[in-house]
Amino acid sequence: MTITKPLWRVILFLAPLCPICQNMSHEMRLLEKEFAGEPVEFVGVFPNPSTRSDQIAEFGEIYGLNMTLMADTAGWAGRLDARWTPEAFVLDERDSVVYRGRLNDRYFAPGKRRPRTRNRDLRQALQDVLAGHPVSTPVTDAVGCPIEGLRIHKAP
Repeated sequence: MTITKPLWRVILFLAPLCPICQNMSHEMRLLEKEFAGEPVEFVGVFPNPSTRSDQIAEFGEIYGLNMTLMADTAGWAGRLDARWTPEAFVLDERDSVVYRGRLNDRYFAPGKRRPRTRNRDLRQALQDVLAGHPVSTPVTDAVGCPIEGLRIHKAP
């Protein structure tokens, strides 16, 4: 009898015209390569209604992404309460969220980034779950472009 490892799904909310999504494509390619042999599925979801299918295909080609890329016809952004592009969610086999937030800490505010990445938060979350441990930091603050149609309320 073979015991199969649970499948972990990574939902990445993306927007083709968001410069932070464009700049994070290198991190996405690194993650795809690093976790290629693991039970991890990467899915790029484009939640903005104005995004056309040709823009989604072009984004994948330009930035060399191998993951499935699709428009959010299933309403994932609403179900997960996604706010930003890029924003990552790691789901277990029951679609429960075990991580939500940024891919890494390169950007600390829109248009403001560090010279070097210090923490690769999504990578750490995947390493944690694949080792059978709870995610050490299950929520981080995503920095990016707001998803169209959402009102982002700032804390007073």
